[in-house]
Amino acid sequence: MYKPPNPSSILPTASGMSSPTFRPNHPISKVLKSRVVRTIFLAYVGFCALFALKHLFTYQAQPEPTVYKHYDLQRTYDADRPYSVVSNLSSNVILSKMFTFSTPDITDNIQPFFFRSTSSPRSDEITLATFVPQGELSELSALVERFSGPISVVIHVDHSPDVAMATSPIKILQTLRASNPKVRQQVDVHLITTPATHRQSNVNQQGNLHRNIARFFARTDYVLLLDADGALPVTDVSKSFALYPGWMEKLRTGNVFVLPGFTVSMTPVDQENPTAELVPALNQANIPTDKTTLLENVRDGTVVLSEKTWKRTIRNVDYSTWATQTHLSAIQNYDPYFSPSVVIRRDKMLWCPERFGNNHAACMFELYLSGADFWVLPSDFTVNAGTRKEVEVTEREKTINTRLYQKFHEESCLKHARAFYAAGEWDSDRARHCRISCQKVLAVWGLVIRQA
Repeated sequence: MYKPPNPSSILPTASGMSSPTFRPNHPISKVLKSRVVRTIFLAYVGFCALFALKHLFTYQAQPEPTVYKHYDLQRTYDADRPYSVVSNLSSNVILSKMFTFSTPDITDNIQPFFFRSTSSPRSDEITLATFVPQGELSELSALVERFSGPISVVIHVDHSPDVAMATSPIKILQTLRASNPKVRQQVDVHLITTPATHRQSNVNQQGNLHRNIARFFARTDYVLLLDADGALPVTDVSKSFALYPGWMEKLRTGNVFVLPGFTVSMTPVDQENPTAELVPALNQANIPTDKTTLLENVRDGTVVLSEKTWKRTIRNVDYSTWATQTHLSAIQNYDPYFSPSVVIRRDKMLWCPERFGNNHAACMFELYLSGADFWVLPSDFTVNAGTRKEVEVTEREKTINTRLYQKFHEESCLKHARAFYAAGEWDSDRARHCRISCQKVLAVWGLVIRQA
């Protein structure tokens, strides 16, 4: 028979206490021997096993994820084109994402291809992208006479339709298209209508927004960004690129081609009365269309270089050098206030910062810091006929633009320098513009600048 151990025979532990003794009649032992508890425990173990097997089977059975290494979004405004992942998004959502610095009241009133040209341009053509004010719609006729390729133009209607004796800009456009076959064939019109709540604003409309819209909806791979000050492209830029395939290769790789800008001189109607009304020294029919004639007009004073203002400057184009230039010349000492008309790629190039009211120089400065080389075309140029009145910029807008641009210069330097460092390209040739132009800004922030 079983005899319980003698308590005196149990060896003491290190602490001086006896080791625990198993008690079969302990309450916990009774619970563990309970059939209900054992059933619950076995059910839990079975559930865990089944749960693990289910997830293992699901993981093994699922297909491999699809990776789109070279997936391009297709354009969605043409119903015959392939399906795009953005097809189900409303135009309001897409435009508000594209133009984040504009209010929804503006982006909801953008109507791309309000009038669509009847032609189908080739992808390798150069599209003229510009903005025409609603009071200067007659310039469309001048543009199609001077430029034979496709044109993407933005029209911004900002006056109330119930103004007494006011002709609707839409009716003017319709009449112009009906009477001029070149306008119907070449011009895509993208319409913006300002809501009534914004018509009393003291700040002018966003010029950089207009440039981005005209460029974005161009139907070719390359665009001529024409400054919206009344300038006309009097030479055939497309022909120049067709004659020199090397230029087109530079354009494909992300370089910028500059068209020097000139302006017709203004002379008083009465030469003996200095306060008399000023008129252009040349009418549009006599505007020079080749370099030889232009140089003659510059010598006799009827045509001059564009004004060197903070908003529009060509100080990077040396006239004495350009007059005898027969090949491309690279701009060396870049000026952050440089804002010429340029030919660039439509895609894979930075867009104009829309925080500014009308600062084209900010567009060019961003392109320069990103590594684009600026090449001055030897024979192509633009001429401002002087028929459009100078846009009056309020003191408030001047102050806003000046303060924004001072900070923008520093911000752009730091942004592009950080991008080059992150990509391991700080010492590359592509980053040399950022290294040279932003030495002072980057030195203040403690970065080591190497002389190029």
